[in-house]
Amino acid sequence: MSASARPDPQPESPLPLLGVVLAVATLAFLPALPVGFLADDFVYIARFREMPWSAWPQFFVREWSGGVWGQPLKELRPFAALSFMVDARLWGGGPVGYRLVNLALHLGATTLVFLIAWHHARARPAPFSARGAALIAGLLFAVHPAHVETVTWITGRADLLGTVAALAFWLGGERHGDGASRWAAGLGLAALLVGVFTKEFCLVLPPLLALRWALVDPRAGRAAWLRRAAFLAGALAVIALYALARRAAFGADPTTGFFGWNDAPTWSRHAGYAGWLVPVLPFTARPEWAALPPAETLRLLWVGLAALAVGGLIFGLVRRASWAGTVFFGGCWWFATTLGLFVVVYFSPRHLYLPTAGVAIGLGLLLHSGNGRRLAAAVLVGWCLAAHFAALQPWWEAGRISREVLAAVDQHLAAAGDDTIVLVSVPETRDHVLLWAWSSPASLGAPFLARPRTPAQVIERPVNYLRPDAWAAERRPVETVRAAGSAVAVHVGADGHVHHRLVPRAELLTRADELARLAAPGLSAENLSAWIQSCARP
Repeated sequence: MSASARPDPQPESPLPLLGVVLAVATLAFLPALPVGFLADDFVYIARFREMPWSAWPQFFVREWSGGVWGQPLKELRPFAALSFMVDARLWGGGPVGYRLVNLALHLGATTLVFLIAWHHARARPAPFSARGAALIAGLLFAVHPAHVETVTWITGRADLLGTVAALAFWLGGERHGDGASRWAAGLGLAALLVGVFTKEFCLVLPPLLALRWALVDPRAGRAAWLRRAAFLAGALAVIALYALARRAAFGADPTTGFFGWNDAPTWSRHAGYAGWLVPVLPFTARPEWAALPPAETLRLLWVGLAALAVGGLIFGLVRRASWAGTVFFGGCWWFATTLGLFVVVYFSPRHLYLPTAGVAIGLGLLLHSGNGRRLAAAVLVGWCLAAHFAALQPWWEAGRISREVLAAVDQHLAAAGDDTIVLVSVPETRDHVLLWAWSSPASLGAPFLARPRTPAQVIERPVNYLRPDAWAAERRPVETVRAAGSAVAVHVGADGHVHHRLVPRAELLTRADELARLAAPGLSAENLSAWIQSCARP
């Protein structure tokens, strides 16, 4: 029997509770709105700000970064690129607008988690509380600390948009399978199209949905299965279209060629993801664990937990237990949606945005009823909320530094000539948050400054340059300083304090001689940073 054929034990509208969930999510992320631009934000906004609309279709068959980092990325992101093209024209150099869009997408994803939990919970027999399950799932997803990076970092847009699309596909498929109009199917498939051309993790949702139908809800009638089959056929067509586009973009080898099953750092990253899921790591000063067991032990533990999830699901299905759906979302969803992280060579909590959606739904289905379970749900939501604000703190601090650096440069350039250059030494990270890594010279151009500098008018630490390995070959610090009329020198200390001043032409010539002496044996990043510091703090 399909979900729509079962009586709904609690027909009351869930919308009032949804309003509560969205209000909590909004309040939790309000402190993130004024956070300044960080790292990749500068490059992507500058790149797409003046890109003509006619150039957009190329990103369906061409990677979206344009090789700005020194090598092409095997990523098709046309809809993420479109969002940056629109945002950059609307908001220019104001970070609040971009984050309002990120927050709106997060509220959209939270709404979908809430509705999916409600959809699955209302099919359960009384006294199952559909609204209670949806409330718990929505709150857990709304304030989970792993989402701080996704929402606060403007570059997290691809994870946000991709997850919204993936969840919309899931809900559309479930509603269409249960007899909703063809609009549900059409919107679901359109969402999948947006999703796969935004983030590759959306590719796992069609087989995962088919698996849920086959294992958890196989007793739907013939008509329901015909609708499901048609929907999955449409999903297969979308995936085939994406595969063709990827082959056109990257040729016969469209993958990265890396799979970290036997790679020790990969297992360390997966342990870190578990630490953010729980969550424990947000309360520490490190994004990952300081010490871990050997990779072989971690791999064995992962296999054991995956087997436990599959075994628990099979046992629940054989017993026809109502908690089988909980195991599916809380366990199988997690392992399916994190499997792709074996091909990712860096750690980032934002990679958990889609995986935590299923975990939140599973916990909502588990903890909806009974005073003890509801108390556990309240404690878990409170723990996540505390971890959320702990995770937000370093982002707020990094954003403050970025805002102050840009304000200082603008302040001095307002009274300086067009031949004034900028000497900038900003840490690449603040705690574990990317600050100005790979951001220059875009960070000192349009639209971030009132009087933007050209790339040739900027001297930065090599780690701030968008291609650090090419800094020595592409930058000419001594010649640039000697030719300048004056210079704005900015240095950020270890304590986060921003030191800055305008260096006049006469002093700058003397400083140029000092820089030449440092560069004679080979200019190191440390020597350059110390020299910029001496200019900013005489």
